[in-house]
Amino acid sequence: MNILWKLKAYLKMYRRHYLIAFVALQVVALINLVPSWLIGRIIDGISADTLDTQTMIVHVVGIIVAAGAMYGLRFVWQSKLYGASIAITRVIRSELFHKFSQLPPAFYTRRSTGDLMAHATNDLNAVEETMGMGIMTLVDSLIAGITVILGMIFVVSGELTAVALLPFPLLVLITRRYGVKLHKAFGKAQAAFSGLTEETRETVSGIRAVRSHGIGDRQTQRFGKSLADTVETNLTVAKVDAAFAPTIQLVYGLSFVIALGYGAWLIQQGSITVGLFTTFTLYLGQLLGPFMQFGWQFNVFQRGSTSWRRLEQLFAENVEVVEGDKTLPKDADASMSFDIQSFTYQKANRKALDNVKFELPSGGLVGITGPTGSGKSTLLHLALRQFQLDESSSIHVAGMPIESLTFNSLRSKLAWVPQKPHLFSGTIAENIALGKPDASQSEIEHVAQMAGIRAEIEAMPDGFNTPLREGGTNLSGGQKQRLTLARALLSNAEILLLDDPFSALDMKTEVQVRQNLRAHYSHKTMLLVTQRLTNLIEADHILVLNDGQIEEQGSHHQLVANQGWYSVVYQRQSQLGKTVNNNPLNGVNSEESDHE
Repeated sequence: MNILWKLKAYLKMYRRHYLIAFVALQVVALINLVPSWLIGRIIDGISADTLDTQTMIVHVVGIIVAAGAMYGLRFVWQSKLYGASIAITRVIRSELFHKFSQLPPAFYTRRSTGDLMAHATNDLNAVEETMGMGIMTLVDSLIAGITVILGMIFVVSGELTAVALLPFPLLVLITRRYGVKLHKAFGKAQAAFSGLTEETRETVSGIRAVRSHGIGDRQTQRFGKSLADTVETNLTVAKVDAAFAPTIQLVYGLSFVIALGYGAWLIQQGSITVGLFTTFTLYLGQLLGPFMQFGWQFNVFQRGSTSWRRLEQLFAENVEVVEGDKTLPKDADASMSFDIQSFTYQKANRKALDNVKFELPSGGLVGITGPTGSGKSTLLHLALRQFQLDESSSIHVAGMPIESLTFNSLRSKLAWVPQKPHLFSGTIAENIALGKPDASQSEIEHVAQMAGIRAEIEAMPDGFNTPLREGGTNLSGGQKQRLTLARALLSNAEILLLDDPFSALDMKTEVQVRQNLRAHYSHKTMLLVTQRLTNLIEADHILVLNDGQIEEQGSHHQLVANQGWYSVVYQRQSQLGKTVNNNPLNGVNSEESDHE
């Protein structure tokens, strides 16, 4: 029952719905006493030979009217109660999704997608059942049970009622024992379901790798093991769950036997009539439902409590990156400054960045290069506030610290082209216009032209209306990169954060896109991360990072003259470029290899 206290804030939101449902339940419980009482009167009339046709008709009509009233009231309480539970689940689901959108990337490296999907589906379904069916059975068992017991006492006999209810305290002890077992068993079952969901998601999303490496049998075995664990844990839950009903029926049967024996003795003594005893047995029969519900709702609450505890762990996750409350002025320039004394990822044993300081002037192009793992992409992640800077470090946009800005204000100024493009379900046009849904077709076609992909899109059967498969698997790596670049160009952002945006392009396409950016978007501020040093020849300033520190910096010509890492790599890439240009096959589009 502790879960109801934890969820009290949500219950208050729909307290009117619950109040109407509870009142309707109470009225149903009272009306439900009428048919049994009328049947007892009919039996007494038959026994005393005093029942006439008119009285019989009145009693039968009374039973029919009571049944009709209960039908209507049950519709009322069910629609109100279940409507409230669905509405509450919608609120919690929205809050959970909002929480997911706030959590930092570090969280998603610790938790699998399948596990989070299980939280958002299976656990929320268990909570919804608790807020609906669980509360219904709890209140109905209390209202109906107490009402029937009061009817047994005041309509028939308090003495017979006390004797008949002697076995019922056993239910409290037995239910408590089963509840502890069920709580543990259901927690294991939910964890196993999370593992099964993740195993399925991983295999389906990586089906190409599974097939190409011939590991279908291995994945089938892994799935079979996860499935067996899920079945085993759920069977444990089912075994504990199955013990509830027989136990309750056993206690109820014992109560019925006692009532029959003692009731027969009371009839023999003349304390009650046969009709009243019939009414009592019908009332006792009505108690089976509430007590069965009592055991069942204990099951539902245990499931809901386990699931809510799992959800609470998600809601308790530290957001880390806290949104500011300021906005950039409309006339703010597009400059940035970086002063990062140090930055270390959680649980990492070395600094990702150390003493990195530079300026990105409005309309300027700053290039960042260096060996793999040197912290290049980390700079862009920090600029986007995907991670929290420590107090000794700062990043400014238009002279304002990014920590003070609202997310909308900051990210409306920045457009990010990630190293690994992500495309959403929908058409190519919808993906390009992701940041500007009201963009016209001509605007979409223009940025596609600038990204060097318009001709390829128009060559497709449906052109810009071509639907994309999950993750854009019907496009090559280079096509996905250029769609993401077109998306950034279409936005109104004045600062472009480009994380190796040409890595999947052949040289000819790369040169074309670079020329378009230089000719049409030179007014935008660009921070370009790349390992193709030819992209940095015209950069205003270049940083060479190594192990998170600035190893070299300057213009392209200065760095070439320094004879350092930059100069060595540039010369190697230049020699490789000459070799490729002299190859008669260099006109072949390297992107074709990305297609299935």
